[in-house]
Amino acid sequence: MSAKNIKTTFTAILCMAGGVVFLHAQAEIYTCKDAAGRTLTSDSPIPECANRSMFVRKTVTQPLKEVPRPLSAEERRKADAEEEAQKKEAQLEEQRKKEELYLLANFRTEADIEAARQRAIASVKEKIRVNNEQLKDIGLIQADLQNVQQRGGKKSAEENADLQRRASQLASAIKSAKLSNEKYEAEQAHINTQYDEILKRYREVVQKRKR
Repeated sequence: MSAKNIKTTFTAILCMAGGVVFLHAQAEIYTCKDAAGRTLTSDSPIPECANRSMFVRKTVTQPLKEVPRPLSAEERRKADAEEEAQKKEAQLEEQRKKEELYLLANFRTEADIEAARQRAIASVKEKIRVNNEQLKDIGLIQADLQNVQQRGGKKSAEENADLQRRASQLASAIKSAKLSNEKYEAEQAHINTQYDEILKRYREVVQKRKR
């Protein structure tokens, strides 16, 4: 064999040896303990430890990395529920932060909140005032109609029917106006409740910023 052939053969052997070393360096080593407590080792996931934690590393010098055992159906359900609860809490926290920014951007002091409350209530109070004026006018008309009905003198059937129709219309108008007032009063109470909550939240935010 010539010197050239010897050199070529030696180089090929070195390359093959290097390839083997490289393959061994990249191979994963799995380790675990089975149900009997025996330590098992393999270059692939170990079937006997399918429901147990395993440790894996790529080289002898690399630290062991734990591969947790698969979760049971109940454990998975609990994990999913916890994850969902954490997502909801994160969403609530994000909403709270937005509320804080909104409050601080729109109200510099508690007096600003009270002023906004009065502006919101003012329109409802005006509706109640107008409604009460209408009720007063309807009451006067109703009183006149009752006087006509009680006044002596014979009336035709047509006149009596007309008086009854007008009396019914007035009674319906009074009932409608009173129902509207109840609605407006409920709306006013709702506005007060809303601004009470805004004021309470504003105070919490201000105290939080002072800490």
